[in-house]
Order: sequence, then structure tokens, then C-alpha cells
Amino acid sequence: MKDFRNRIPARRNDAPEVKTYQEYKPLLREDFHERCGYCGDHEFFRDTFYEIDHFVPKKLAPEREKDYSNLVYSCRTCNNSKRAKWPTKIADQPNNGKEGWIDPCNNEYSEQFERLSDGSVKSKTLLGYWMWRELSLGNPIHRLKWSLEQLRIELRKASSLEISDIEEGKQVQELFSSYMKLEEQLRGFPNFY
Repeated sequence: MKDFRNRIPARRNDAPEVKTYQEYKPLLREDFHERCGYCGDHEFFRDTFYEIDHFVPKKLAPEREKDYSNLVYSCRTCNNSKRAKWPTKIADQPNNGKEGWIDPCNNEYSEQFERLSDGSVKSKTLLGYWMWRELSLGNPIHRLKWSLEQLRIELRKASSLEISDIEEGKQVQELFSSYMKLEEQLRGFPNFY
């Protein structure tokens, strides 16, 4: 199954007990491949630091505050958009088929959305549309971040090609150099793999 986020996150089953849920951040970061569980944006392109979302809000399930299986590595935009919204008001019922959430580690989450060729995220179901709207997945910033990541990957491939034409070689080198300057301005060198 193709996931619009590039990789489906998977929480580990052997997370140690901790005093505060914030201590799980390094493990979540790894399990979510340095990406927001909801929108899939790589943390390299972050505007702010990534956060931990409680999938089932703490108000509804305070006993799950440190439950690793309830935590989501999330960009601030998605975390703020989701917050404590829980349309069913029932902790063990995340959605009613039309409104609500699907855990981003659940394969069903991937079935709600698709990535268009321009990088836009499109909903495929009624529930997906509700989540798409609530998480602002139509925000052009997601398309931009995806496009920059794809360009970086293609430039990395191009840089290893044997180009015999001197002019083509110069053009590829200039393009790569321009992108690297843009990348440095955006925060440094990402590790997309």
C-alpha cells in the first residue's frame, strides 16, 4: 500500500516506563522517521520544534498520558489543529465513520489520503476529508515541503551521474549548488532516509 507520507510510522512495543511522557520524544522521533505522524512533513523543514500529541486527548483518558501507544510525534501545526478535538466524546471510539480520527500508525490512516503529482494531499474518503480539513492538510506549506524533499532526492541522484557533456555537467552542478544554498538557509542538511 502506498502511503502519502512516504513511510508508515510504527511505534515500538518495548518502550520503557518513564516519569513524564516528554521523555519519550527521542523514541517517538525515531519510530515516526523524524516526520509528523499526521501530515508526514520531515522535521528538517520545521518552523518550530516537533511535539508529542496524545492521540486520545488527556481530558478523555488521563490514565493514558504516559501510554506510549497513545503518543504521536507531531509538528506543531498538526498538534495545534488536532488538540483535544474528539467528536465522539468516547475515548475508545476515535471516529464515527464521518468525523473523528484514525491513529496515524494504523494502516487505515493511509487509505484516507493520496499525494497528487504536485505534492498536494487529497482526501479519498468522507472521514479523510474531515481529518484533511481539521489538520489543514490542504495548506500549501505541505506541498512545498514535499516538493523540496523530492527535489533534494533527485539532485542527490543527479550528482552521482556520469555526465560527459561539459555544459550539462555545469548546469547540474549549478542547480545542485543553488539548491544546497536554499537548503542551508532552511535549517541545514536533512537525513531523509
